[in-house]
Amino acid sequence: MLKLDKLLMESGWSMVPIYICDDVKETREYLEKIISNLIMINAYDMEIVLVTGDPLEVLEHRQSHTMRAVYFFDVDLKHDTYNGFSLAKEIRELDTRGFLIFVTTHEELIFETFKYRLEAMSYLYKDVPEKLNEQLMECLQEIHHLLTKEVGDNQRYYTVKVADASYQLPLESILFFETVGAHRVVLHSETRLLEFRGELKKIEQELSEDFIKIHRSYLVQKSKIQQIHYSDNTVIMENGSVCLMSRGGRKLLKELFEENAR
Repeated sequence: MLKLDKLLMESGWSMVPIYICDDVKETREYLEKIISNLIMINAYDMEIVLVTGDPLEVLEHRQSHTMRAVYFFDVDLKHDTYNGFSLAKEIRELDTRGFLIFVTTHEELIFETFKYRLEAMSYLYKDVPEKLNEQLMECLQEIHHLLTKEVGDNQRYYTVKVADASYQLPLESILFFETVGAHRVVLHSETRLLEFRGELKKIEQELSEDFIKIHRSYLVQKSKIQQIHYSDNTVIMENGSVCLMSRGGRKLLKELFEENAR
């Protein structure tokens, strides 16, 4: 089996960045030491890119980088603007699929993640160093496992922002996009509908390899087309949804299926 580093390289990934933010100098140095040792011992394709007590440094650094990352945040940051949860909420805007791990001595604060609508991977407790070491090891093992599986499966995702929430959907699960008003689009997937602000033309440019625009209001995934009814200019998708087909769309579909038939 290919090592993760080779898989990451072949799919355009590099080392997975790790951020540590804790206002207590001794704690962040301790976290840095343990995490660095675990990375070295297990040869994980990860690297610590920032260790700080300042949330603004994390946000500034993250804004200039795009790769999915791992975040170890102290819950009770002594900062005028941010605690660990509000920092994580800002990070979610920049990295919708990053791994959020909170470090705390206040177990009762865990429920704050619901208030901030955060999906945390884990909560680590500072009180018992032996337990913290074990938890850190388990977190890195799980992240390594998930990334290996994800890259091995060559899964691709599409991100949709709805109000103050972001959704990451496997591209394979998306059936079609439908325009429902001025700059309003509905994403139809196998499991849900999401309405968001967007333009079909821009989405088409992003996904032109897998999707085809068959009507000014419909952008459909080629592999999800079940039937084409030329008599009434409609396309039936795998889930039975009916999409309209324009004259131009009809021509594109004929060319597409004639090419596939060769």
